[in-house]
Amino acid sequence: MARDAAGSEDTAHPAYRLDGAGLLLRHLREGALSRLETSVVAPNPDIQAIEELTKDIGGTLNGLRLYQTHPYRRCVPGARTFWTRGSTRVIDYGGAGQPILVIPSMINRATIMDLTLEESRMRWLARNGFRPFLFDWGEPGTRESQFTIGRYLIRRLRPAFDAILRHMGGPVHLAGYCMGGPIALALAATRPDDIGGVVTLGTPWDFDQFPEHDRFRDNRKALEASLMTMGALYGTIPPQVTQSFFAMRDLTSGARKFRRFASRPADCADALRFVAIEDWLNDGVAVPLPVAMECFSDWLVGNALLHGTWQIGETLFDPTAINAPVMVIAGTRDSVVPPSSALALADALNTPHVLTPPTGHLGIVLGEQADQTVWHPVKDFLLSSFPKRS
Repeated sequence: MARDAAGSEDTAHPAYRLDGAGLLLRHLREGALSRLETSVVAPNPDIQAIEELTKDIGGTLNGLRLYQTHPYRRCVPGARTFWTRGSTRVIDYGGAGQPILVIPSMINRATIMDLTLEESRMRWLARNGFRPFLFDWGEPGTRESQFTIGRYLIRRLRPAFDAILRHMGGPVHLAGYCMGGPIALALAATRPDDIGGVVTLGTPWDFDQFPEHDRFRDNRKALEASLMTMGALYGTIPPQVTQSFFAMRDLTSGARKFRRFASRPADCADALRFVAIEDWLNDGVAVPLPVAMECFSDWLVGNALLHGTWQIGETLFDPTAINAPVMVIAGTRDSVVPPSSALALADALNTPHVLTPPTGHLGIVLGEQADQTVWHPVKDFLLSSFPKRS
């Protein structure tokens, strides 16, 4: 990502757009194309079924082509880098309100919180009573390549938080998105007197609720061996691994969304939003092998968060050490983190502050519906949670 003289962030030509096509093409080959071949050579071919299959295949392929050649490029005004260490940084979005540190997932770019000018959660926070800071994990460098999540917390996130605390001179709110949620809670447990309120957004907790749990549990040794092999070959775990993990859940829906995209004018708002989101999804971040082992083996298979066995440095994460009020948000249409997984966190914390908006995983962050059903309630919760100074 480069920064131009005007201070805007501009994404270079996204060759990565091709990465997401492979799974869908394989899906077509093994699904619709295979059915089409069988239908065509059948003794009594069903012409209507053949026409429908042909239309679906053509629509998906056309959507992929239009997406890969779309002229859209992300370009938003740059924000000031407040703090940096190694490959990580904190971005300051200004504002004169209460400080909040937003912690996104480690497996995708932090830009989901500042996707476009129209869909920037960080700029929304700055306009609505907060001084928002965004923690950007970045692409792991040489120093981070063997980090665990705990080491990231100790050597990167805590120092960043302390820098914000010194600068702002008072308690800081935390908001964690997806796997950023458990990390935000772990930070809150180590700074109990310095946190205003904590919000978790689509945060996984009970991994028994994940559709892959049983299959990965039954093949845990093979899973770990595969991750270690990739780590040895590439140094880190490539972003395509985590991208494929979620995409493979429902490739039929993936094909359908590209057909819908192909049916829209290329310059309409919905099409531009689609490309912006797909670019973010396809522009994943590599993760250190130890982080991947924690996420897939300890969290997904071992259910370490639910069972209280998540190790951070030399200690176990203890959610009872959190003094701040916590709001748990679980989208009822979330296909990435099942709502039942996220809501288990509310039970673990015994928090009465639970929000179940009718959104998907990205819909918790993006869109006008998110403003009304998620972020205005979040705003009210955090503003009322800010400790009064003596």
